[in-house]
Amino acid sequence: MVAAVLAAALLTACGGEPPEPGVLVNGERLAVVDMHLHTGAWDDMPPDFHSRLRESVPTGFKWTMPFMSDWMLSTSSILGQLDDAGISAAGMFAVYSPHTTGIATNELVSEFCATSPQRLYGFASLRMDQWNVNGDEWLKKFESDLQNLPHMIGVKLAHAHQQVRFDDERFDGMYEIAGRLGKPIYLHTSGSPNPGIRIEPPYNDPYYLEDAIKKYPDTIFILGHAGWDSLNKELTYLDAVIDLVMRYDNAYFEPGALGAERADEKIDEFVQRVKAGGAIPKMIYGSDGAQFPGYVKRHLEAFVAAMQRANYTTEEMRMVLSDNFSRVFKLPKFEV
Repeated sequence: MVAAVLAAALLTACGGEPPEPGVLVNGERLAVVDMHLHTGAWDDMPPDFHSRLRESVPTGFKWTMPFMSDWMLSTSSILGQLDDAGISAAGMFAVYSPHTTGIATNELVSEFCATSPQRLYGFASLRMDQWNVNGDEWLKKFESDLQNLPHMIGVKLAHAHQQVRFDDERFDGMYEIAGRLGKPIYLHTSGSPNPGIRIEPPYNDPYYLEDAIKKYPDTIFILGHAGWDSLNKELTYLDAVIDLVMRYDNAYFEPGALGAERADEKIDEFVQRVKAGGAIPKMIYGSDGAQFPGYVKRHLEAFVAAMQRANYTTEEMRMVLSDNFSRVFKLPKFEV
């Protein structure tokens, strides 16, 4: 495994001619936007997450993980993965999950996006720990960052990682600010194998968000991972996701990690159920990368192949891969 990762890293670093942009569907190349990518630094991740990342690495190579992780999350590596996959643009997520996966600040993400502003779009987040003491301070900084940091087009929240229930009304100020400023909110739904995450329904089940979706009709809610429980490899909350996005104009969803190898046995069922539920106009493509060299491309290829097996039309695939993103975030359509 390590040898393969190091070899892939070396090949990526060596460059070469990138493939044609977009994906080929029925003789036409379609533009792709991956709305769900992460950056960060090894030193900003907690020890338990370090341990999880080292699990797949042989003992003699575990010492390489800090270097490999920082390289994988660097600008050059992520842009290389986008180029290799033919992806036009991507969303970069800030994270404030100090007890699960770590912290990638709004400032870091803004600086990251500044390296390629035509391709990288930032999603700001905010701290949610010690809210009763510092909540007003966190909210003020959150609003200021959305208004003043360059390249921020949306918001990223992860209630299960941040140890907050979906129906906790103390946090409603986040939704009001995002709606007033026109910044759609991505919210992690369902379970995860990451250490420290809450797996009880109030932290995972999107139905616990329904009151907020109704209360803030001007705020766009994007239900991340489409209810895919990657811990148990089940589409646990997919029915809830489809129901909500079909009933509320301000609700959408994203299928991050459903093109990963871990989801190989569920991806066909997923895209079929989405199509049967009429929810294709509400799906915005994302991968939850970059997890290892080649992940972004592998996820996209698997997802496109599954849509083709489910007889998605060219126009339906165009919606999923880029047009829904452009519409929701009020950006020009992406072309190849």
